[in-house]
Amino acid sequence: MSHQPVSVTLLDQVQNRLRAASFARTFHWWTLGAFVLACTTVLAVRLLGLLPESRQPLAWLLVFPAVAAGGAWWFYRRVGHTAAARAIDQHAQTNDLFLTLATLSSSAGEYQPLVAQSAAQVAARIVPASVVPYKVERPLGIQAGVLCILALLVWLLPTLDPFGNVEAATKVEKSKKDIELVRKAVKTREEKLAQEVKTATERDDKLHEQVKELMASLRQMRPLEKKPNSKVLQDHRGSLNDMWKNVSSEELREMLSQSISDQQFGGQRTQKMNEWLKQLQQGNSEMLQQQLDEAKETMEAMLEAKTPEDRQKLASQLRRQLQDMKKFSSEKASSPELENALNQALKALEALAAKKQSGEAMSEAEQQMAQEAAEALRESLELSKTELQELARSAKEMKQLEEALKTLQQAEKLNQDGQLDGEQCEGCNSLAAYAEKYKQMMAGMGQGGEAERDTPGAMQDEDDSDPEGYKDERTKTQIQAGKVLLSIKTKEAATEKDFDPEDLKKYESTVSEIKSGVQAAIENEQIPPGYVDGIKSYFDNLDSADSTPKSPAVP
Repeated sequence: MSHQPVSVTLLDQVQNRLRAASFARTFHWWTLGAFVLACTTVLAVRLLGLLPESRQPLAWLLVFPAVAAGGAWWFYRRVGHTAAARAIDQHAQTNDLFLTLATLSSSAGEYQPLVAQSAAQVAARIVPASVVPYKVERPLGIQAGVLCILALLVWLLPTLDPFGNVEAATKVEKSKKDIELVRKAVKTREEKLAQEVKTATERDDKLHEQVKELMASLRQMRPLEKKPNSKVLQDHRGSLNDMWKNVSSEELREMLSQSISDQQFGGQRTQKMNEWLKQLQQGNSEMLQQQLDEAKETMEAMLEAKTPEDRQKLASQLRRQLQDMKKFSSEKASSPELENALNQALKALEALAAKKQSGEAMSEAEQQMAQEAAEALRESLELSKTELQELARSAKEMKQLEEALKTLQQAEKLNQDGQLDGEQCEGCNSLAAYAEKYKQMMAGMGQGGEAERDTPGAMQDEDDSDPEGYKDERTKTQIQAGKVLLSIKTKEAATEKDFDPEDLKKYESTVSEIKSGVQAAIENEQIPPGYVDGIKSYFDNLDSADSTPKSPAVP
């Protein structure tokens, strides 16, 4: 390992300290100038309202010290060995001994070893820090003071708006954020809706196949094969019920159950919505699609309008069109998805209509915002169209499933009476044709083909003889909903005088309570249509039993 003389080491150390001091001094002045410029910039921005608050983050102040550091590094004075030697000679008063040492390489003579030896002896007692001391207290104090002033200006100085620039920029920023939220919401819904459309398409194909299988099974029914017929019908009913539950929703059932009166009140607007609803209940959305197409045409005309007056007029027209459809989606269609899509379109429209209506040229930020708002409006209208198509598809599927389940119910009734014959429907090409044929067959049965039944509670001829002796005993019972405490069978007709009046009132009250909750229970439990008629028929029989005093004794 080579060892350099002590004198040379001293020269290197002093040179490095001189360089550091030179850079620190230059950096101090550059930073001080940068902080002063930053204070001036903050004053100008806040007092003149050049930028809104959202565009004034503290991070932009870091630009000034970064520029100061780069300028100091570029412009600070580099120090060589000669300057370091002069500093040592001046500090130690060695009469240019180290300056001579620093220039030995460029001089000739026999005295060079003597100079090096003398410099080494002196260097041993010289401390580099004493030759070039670092004095940082005063510069740091100045820097801290200016930095505090800058911080106070940033935190305490309010933003004024003498020229209205801040208000305009703030509106543009708010509109831009709203548009970003609209486009994000539309994008998220589009991705989810794409999966729903795929699922609905698969379900639609499955329903088509299920209907074809059902029609094929109905053609094979024979009157004398009740049990095999019933098993096949039950299998089809189970599959259709599962599909009905997948399609059914509370909002869709509410939309399909709304009645439309022939007498229209509320003016042309209400009549138009009723026509939309009537068509949508049939699984058709042609009129609503036309309304959306008209809204798109109005939007394009608004974007191409030459004057602010025309633009404002077309914006009002588009707003009314979208509001009509939004009201329909919430009050008639009961579709939160369609309502949300139209609501996003209205938000985009408001952001688009908020641009300057005067003849002044828009700024670059306003032009960009207007373009994004127009794109968001187009995307929202396209999403609304897709939501509408899916709503119509779901309504159509519900109608088909309900038709299939009701046809199954008619077929089951005919099968129980031994009248279900597939040969009678050879010409039926649709479930509607089957339903109509079964309806005619059931009507014919009602006119005379159905066997007469004994009237509940009527007098029956019975043998009253009893080898062990008949004893007339009756017990008063308490009837509660969902609970049978006792069943009474008598051999003669029962009359009102055979029952306690209070117990009879309790019975009638219980029956009324049960019947009042039947419809609510059907809706809450989402009972498929194939079972609804049977449930209602069961509880309707309670009315006939309740109105005939002779039948309460029958459980």
